[in-house]
Amino acid sequence: MKNFGNKISFFFLISLFPLNSIFSSDVEFHLFPNEFSLGEHAKLEIKARGDKPFRPLQTNVKKNGVRIRYSGSGTETQIINFKVSKAQILNFYVDTESEGTFQLPEISVEYDNKTYTAPPFQFKVSKKSKHPQNQFFNPFQVDDFESPSEESPEVAFHTNKIVFYKGEPIVGYFVLYYNGYRQPFLERDPNQSISFPYFLSETLRQVSVQIEPEVQRKNSIKKTLVYDKEIYGLTPIKSGRFQIGKTKFISGDSLRFNSLQETVTTTPATVTVLELPSNKPKGFTGAIGNFKLNLTKFPKTIHRGETLYFEISIEGEGGYEGISPTLISNPDIQLISQNKTKTFRKLDSGEYGFYSVVQFQYGYQVPKSGNLQLEPYTFNFFSLNENQYKTLSIQYPEISILPTQGKQTKPQIQNQNTIKPPSIFILVFVAILGILSYLGLVRYTQHKQKIEFVELVSSFGKKRNTFLFDYLTKLGLPEEDSEFLVSLIGEGHKETLEKTFQSLNKKEKFKLIQLTKQLKQKD
Repeated sequence: MKNFGNKISFFFLISLFPLNSIFSSDVEFHLFPNEFSLGEHAKLEIKARGDKPFRPLQTNVKKNGVRIRYSGSGTETQIINFKVSKAQILNFYVDTESEGTFQLPEISVEYDNKTYTAPPFQFKVSKKSKHPQNQFFNPFQVDDFESPSEESPEVAFHTNKIVFYKGEPIVGYFVLYYNGYRQPFLERDPNQSISFPYFLSETLRQVSVQIEPEVQRKNSIKKTLVYDKEIYGLTPIKSGRFQIGKTKFISGDSLRFNSLQETVTTTPATVTVLELPSNKPKGFTGAIGNFKLNLTKFPKTIHRGETLYFEISIEGEGGYEGISPTLISNPDIQLISQNKTKTFRKLDSGEYGFYSVVQFQYGYQVPKSGNLQLEPYTFNFFSLNENQYKTLSIQYPEISILPTQGKQTKPQIQNQNTIKPPSIFILVFVAILGILSYLGLVRYTQHKQKIEFVELVSSFGKKRNTFLFDYLTKLGLPEEDSEFLVSLIGEGHKETLEKTFQSLNKKEKFKLIQLTKQLKQKD
């Protein structure tokens, strides 16, 4: 049930910061989990914002019973509230040789020719767990059918913004946080509706959401699964503070034998919807975003009594819900049709969001001759870039109204057009002539080949059957070809031979023609 628009994938990183994390202006240090079993390891992630040179100064550190090993690097593109940023990541494994509480040894990295040192994170190592952290190479694992020790799964509703204006569209989606599942199963309870108070909702087509596979949530590392069957576009219709996305899901483990499915009540998202500023311009209908106004299909001249057609298009970043036709003071200008489309895509700014195109087509019956100047067309919207109302205006070009067309004008044009000879008749004539010529050539060729065959038979005299076979063999003709000619000629006379030639199929005629040429050369 992936709905709405053109197929687009984008990456949302939920702003859930680990407990053991330190941020600087350029480099961040994260250690998780802060408690693990002996034989397992923690992960130290060092992240630098930007694309300047970034490298580790140590790749293997061992001090006070703690060992840190460099495991590789990577990059990450984030879209947080539709703001695109890039980061470089250095990954390290942290493990110990004994139980206890430890402090992370000093380890440094270099970013943009500056040195950054990890803070002394504290972490705890407990007794060795029943199942090792890495079981990829153990082919004889035994299922433990006891209830998982991890806390119950959680399904939370998230939005790309938590503070926004009334009428401004946002995106919402559900995420499962779990630990006890090998292959999680998640479906929305069909008997429960979703609570979106004072929001218009729609499912977005061909839109997917991706988040990190593991995040720090409620002081512990959790695995994540996005419920991508239903990604929502939400538009608030009332200002205030709301909890949205409350419903129930059914979750379980697809790979655990006799696993019981659980009903999970979602954690709703708390959002704040702001009222637009009070100084709304006259004619404002609720459009929010960043738009541009265009005039298309406007003619330069028109005849009196005809209808003038033109089109106004409004397009840009934002939803089309608040875009309505502008009231025009001239009652003779009528709205004929309107078309609205909205897609979710990457915008020119590099961010992801809604892009709308709205087209209004108008018609105006021209009453009299002369020059016509229509009143300017205006459009009002609230600009998210500038956080203020803006007014766009288009000045119509002056149009010349020509006199009413005379009744004799059209017949004259038609007479001029009929002077030209209809070339299609010439083409048909040439085609028929070509076909007749081709058929005549084929008939002449077949008649000539028939005559040559009759003359060849006449050259054999009265030789038939065995005598003719011996004669053809002595001429060097293969036995198969000799038998073909003997059976074909038989005792026939000239009239019979002509009918025999006509009754042959294409392959037999070709063979006979070749044999005739071959025997002619030997004569």
